Amino acid sequence: MTIRRLSSLALLLGLAGTLALGSLGCAGAEPIDMDAAVRNEAPLGGEALVQRKHDLERAHRDLLHFHATLTSLVDRHDSRSISLFDGFLAAYLGEYLDPLLRSEWQSRHAELAGVDASLRFAKAELLIQMRYPRRVQQTIDDIERRYKGRDALLIEYPIGRQGTLGDGLEMLRDRKWKG
Repeated sequence: MTIRRLSSLALLLGLAGTLALGSLGCAGAEPIDMDAAVRNEAPLGGEALVQRKHDLERAHRDLLHFHATLTSLVDRHDSRSISLFDGFLAAYLGEYLDPLLRSEWQSRHAELAGVDASLRFAKAELLIQMRYPRRVQQTIDDIERRYKGRDALLIEYPIGRQGTLGDGLEMLRDRKWKG
């Protein structure tokens, strides 16, 4: 194995280990019914609002790092590592990110709307890289529904730059099939 492959493998194993240890800390006596928790969730205030904003910002940073890692793997044509990382990303999106983004109120909240939208755009960008155009379209539809009439909202998209939500949606629609 080359040094590059060893470092890629070490990175993937490190990420998998971190995920495994993190999930052990969340293990409780009784499973949490996320659907019921989301249905009963009302807009937060005070410390709970600060914590939700922190969670959204952390998830956004995670997606930016995942984007950089996936870009690097694609640039190196490392298909084995891409396949492993794809599985990790699918688990992260399904088990952590999607439940975090399920709440409707945070898309309407003045302090959270920009972070929430930026996170949704970063998710769509990852899905484009993973070549899931149907899921990208579902994310676009969700953004359009949640942010209808707020095209001037400032977001971080394309990744690393700021723009408006309306411009970001146009870019996503154009990129959806290009991967």
